[in-house]
Amino acid sequence: MKFTHLHVHSYYSLMDGLNSPLELVQAAKAAGQTAIAITDHGTLSSHREMQIACREEGIKPILGVEAYISPTDRFDKSSKTDKSIQAYNHIILLAKNKKGLENINTLQELAWNEGFYHKPRIDREVLDLYSEGIIVLSGCLNGLISKAIDRGSLDEARTLLEGFKKTFGPDFYVEVQSHNPEPINSALLELADELKIKAVATGDAHFAKEEDRVLEEAMLILSTSPKMDKDADFEMSRQIKDINERLNYLYPDRRISFQDYNLFIQSRSEIEADFNKAGITRTDIYDNTIEISDKIEEYDFNRGLDLLPVPKTDADQKLAEMAFQGLERLRLTDGWLGNDVYEQRLMEELEVIRNKSFASYFLVVADMINWAKENNIMVGPGRGSAAGSLVCYTLGITDVDPIEYDLLFFRFINPERNDFPDIDTDFEDRRRKEVKDYLKKKFKHVASISTYTYFKDKGVIRDAARVFMVPLSDVNRAMKSIDTFEDFVDSPNTKEFRTKYPEVLWLADKLRGRIRSVGVHAAGVVVAKDDLRKYAPVESRADASDLVSGRIPVVAYDMDTVADIGLIKLDALGLKTLSVISDTLASIKKRSGKDINLSELTLDDPDVYKVLSEGYTKGVFQAEATPYTNLLIKMGVDKFEDLAASNALVRPGAMNTVGSSYIKRKHGNEAVQFIHPIMKPFTENTYGVIIYQEQVMQACVHLGGMTWSEADKVRKIIGKKKDAKEFDQFKDRFIDGASKHISKKQAETLWHTFEAHAGYSFNRSHAVAYSMLSYYTAWLKFYYPLEFMFSILKNENDKDKRTEYLIEAKRLKLSIKLPHVNESDVFFSLKEDSIRFGLGEVKFISDSIANKIIDQRPFASYSEFIDKASKKGSGINSRAISALNAIGGAAFPDNPRSGNEKDSYYEYLGIPTFNLEGIPPRIKSQARPIEEFEDLGSFVMFGMVKSIKRGNGWARIELVDETGSIGLFHTEQTQIETGQMYFLLVGDNRIARYVKVNEMDPAGSNSFVNYLYQKQYDLDEDEYVVVDFTPYVTKAGKTMSHIVLSNSQKELTRVIAFPTMYKMSLAKMREGMKCKVVLSTLDDGTLMVKEIK
Repeated sequence: MKFTHLHVHSYYSLMDGLNSPLELVQAAKAAGQTAIAITDHGTLSSHREMQIACREEGIKPILGVEAYISPTDRFDKSSKTDKSIQAYNHIILLAKNKKGLENINTLQELAWNEGFYHKPRIDREVLDLYSEGIIVLSGCLNGLISKAIDRGSLDEARTLLEGFKKTFGPDFYVEVQSHNPEPINSALLELADELKIKAVATGDAHFAKEEDRVLEEAMLILSTSPKMDKDADFEMSRQIKDINERLNYLYPDRRISFQDYNLFIQSRSEIEADFNKAGITRTDIYDNTIEISDKIEEYDFNRGLDLLPVPKTDADQKLAEMAFQGLERLRLTDGWLGNDVYEQRLMEELEVIRNKSFASYFLVVADMINWAKENNIMVGPGRGSAAGSLVCYTLGITDVDPIEYDLLFFRFINPERNDFPDIDTDFEDRRRKEVKDYLKKKFKHVASISTYTYFKDKGVIRDAARVFMVPLSDVNRAMKSIDTFEDFVDSPNTKEFRTKYPEVLWLADKLRGRIRSVGVHAAGVVVAKDDLRKYAPVESRADASDLVSGRIPVVAYDMDTVADIGLIKLDALGLKTLSVISDTLASIKKRSGKDINLSELTLDDPDVYKVLSEGYTKGVFQAEATPYTNLLIKMGVDKFEDLAASNALVRPGAMNTVGSSYIKRKHGNEAVQFIHPIMKPFTENTYGVIIYQEQVMQACVHLGGMTWSEADKVRKIIGKKKDAKEFDQFKDRFIDGASKHISKKQAETLWHTFEAHAGYSFNRSHAVAYSMLSYYTAWLKFYYPLEFMFSILKNENDKDKRTEYLIEAKRLKLSIKLPHVNESDVFFSLKEDSIRFGLGEVKFISDSIANKIIDQRPFASYSEFIDKASKKGSGINSRAISALNAIGGAAFPDNPRSGNEKDSYYEYLGIPTFNLEGIPPRIKSQARPIEEFEDLGSFVMFGMVKSIKRGNGWARIELVDETGSIGLFHTEQTQIETGQMYFLLVGDNRIARYVKVNEMDPAGSNSFVNYLYQKQYDLDEDEYVVVDFTPYVTKAGKTMSHIVLSNSQKELTRVIAFPTMYKMSLAKMREGMKCKVVLSTLDDGTLMVKEIK
């Protein structure tokens, strides 16, 4: 009673197959089978995972594909107009041996590149050409032969069968399935017997086990989006306990459903029972599956191959020559320095690289980067641990001197590990494609890398809710405060939803971890010395940046899989900041004739550090985020080491631990201490505080007596933020070594510090390299603000961010000119000493419309502009004209400005106008500018709400005014709206009260509005007016309140009424009431209500 499944889909048949290859293999093994095929729709991406799963379970893999075959030829797209032509027909191809697998790879690449028309298609021509080593099954109901039979064309079916038999001989089989209509199966078997072609039974498995049937149905609903029955009642559906019946009630007319078919990994007895039920009792159709299985030979399983292109000369010798030439060019040899420190370090690195056979990798990366520089493509100074390599510095791969900055080569390459180093490189984002195109031209065998997205986090919950048609309002409310699936399961904010809709949690948990979609790695490409198809399947993906072919070659595996094979990934990342720098330098050259080489800057300009310390960070790489700005203000950076440290300390977890100690020691508020003099050389720059992973490694080696390889393993655990238990294997080794210099207790304490580093420690090499970019952008902004802000605006597409940059330009007193049809380019432009808005920056005006306007100008008058725009084919529509008129962009003597254009600036240009019409100036004068914001204290603020981000129990309100932007906190269910102007009462970074500008009524009962309009209060010296009273419940369930008080001069004080005083405060300190209180100061400076008189 043997049987082998020869038609099987995994979750690589996107949103059609349910299970992983491993789950399918395990199901086959449980059914007593010794082999299983994998035949995903049009892709071979499951092959390697299938091989691994079969190895683990001791099952023979049969690698194949359910290919799409054109009835005419692979180039034919006539089905677009001729609906009688069915362009996509299924056929099963199985690799009989290594040659067969190679040919299937070739066929699929041709399908994806030459035959792609919505799906990857082959044709009879290429199938015949690459037929060797392939076993063919005729296909399911969507196969050429079944379709011919269904049309009543038995002669056509017979001709097709004869053709396949002629090409494949005994390796061609007729495929029958128990769920086929009886006439189709009868005709298939009759023709097979007539032509002496063997028949095989297949199950067309799409899921592993029978109990997975409902999950498969849910996935099909998500992939096909069937319409819900208009007469179905959602609440009634919830009363249906059987999930399948519930889905039938909600979606009675599903286009695709497998509910009535046993499309899982059945046992021989189960599938035979289904065929018997269908009237097919012959047993040869099962025996023939074993015959096919027996024909299958072992495939290659490639792992750890050396596939990089190699130079014609000796790679190690060439690398050494280039490295020493670079050392001489940088003037770092003994002849220049009077010592051989650099030469010794370089020889050590080259020796490790030679022993690891990595030379070719360095040469390929260097070639890519140097080509980019020669073609004036801006390249970043470095990224990641590569900045710790002197070889990288001498080759021009990085601009970071690892000896000057005490960076570790062993952080980059561990001599005891065989994995390739990872050199990530940043290029200006708009020209990154040129770099990838160069690699293709230079090395030929180049492809991008696939990425796979999975059902996970908030997305899988939304998907599960969509299957059951849960009201979107309920879903949105539950999703507001969570980010991960674990948050959803544990958060008290989702408890009501989980209780009400337990089926959503059940389905989401079952779908989690399954593949949802496929894409392309944003930066990674693989480069090989040989045909990539020998080692991995090659497909194609859409590429919006490739306007010629529209598609790019892609290896059908993800980056971990290609690395396991030995295909080395090169990362060419796009970084917008480099485009900004490139444009800034070009503008400086154009305006002043100066050629600026940023790598020659000394990184010690006190004026640059002063503006950073004052918080003027808009546009500065990395530093402009609010947490980073606040950190720089607290730190008061005055040297490059501080800037590098800030890059590490701003990370989650660091600020409240080592960050606090670093700042105190820097400002002399805490003594700088070293646990032992051994530690001083590598922690002196950070005031004795360990903030970098490299410092942990140095402590392990110099204090703990460990090897660099052991230290790197410790670092790796830290970097991956793995469980601290993984440290245990190294703990005794360190403590024994360190105890030779310090006490055992001190060694244990230090080790516990290392364990804590798993939460916040950072890569110093990366911090140094990226801090260089931070410094460069700060320097350019300080000395060339016009050119820099122009470049920032030119490269920024996000309206909200552009608003912030416009405000910053105003703070810098730069001239910003509005768009005009006769003056503006498509994008922002520099006109003399002003930045001019581009026409394409105006809402409703596309780049195409902007170019049409430019092509037809100059316009002598508005009437001429309208006349030309009205002509057929002008490309200028009425909506674009309305937008221009709204902001005065088409103002002429015959179309003068109305004076109300400012009201439209934010909508059409992103410029906040802060309109206070009808509000007395003295009201606005009470508001503190955002640039003068302080974390503590109570004060009034005014501005426009740019955005709102919600979290678990909080909402972050992004406020902008003429001086900048700030994030303030409010309740999760805040009623504050984006795009509206507000006055706000702020207390200790939280919004206590707020009022819309257009809703301010001085005669109303709002105590905050009354405060704003009140010139002063008539109060006794020890008397206050309550401006805000906000109660809240503590975690212990007790109620207390935050209260904002004003004295007679309108000076605000924020106090707390603890639970013991709450009831009395509620009675005597409500909003608008006068009160006399005795206040007391706590140790942390908080004022509390001690007594109410």
